[in-house]
Amino acid sequence: MIPMQDSPEDTLLKIEHYFHQVMRERAGDLIERQQLELPQLTATLLAKKSPDYFPISGMYGGFSYELKILENEMVLITASCSRVWGGGQRHKITAQGIELLGEGFD
Repeated sequence: MIPMQDSPEDTLLKIEHYFHQVMRERAGDLIERQQLELPQLTATLLAKKSPDYFPISGMYGGFSYELKILENEMVLITASCSRVWGGGQRHKITAQGIELLGEGFD
């Protein structure tokens, strides 16, 4: 039996789930206190020429994110920065999970 591949919409939903997980790990208290609605990912992000940005009040920073196709796979590259919490983190997020690419930058 040939395994079924996820539809682009299913892939986006999985990536979005992991993206929100990263956001909650970095700024969960602020997200909850402010009752923030986290960004929803759509396929239109693939056509954008620059990353989107989601600021979080109290974090003194936020999350930039960019949806790309790398090696025939949809991925989200996100960088979070916080002047309060010791710099930033960069992640690569796929439908399979989260990979920390770097940390400690401003």
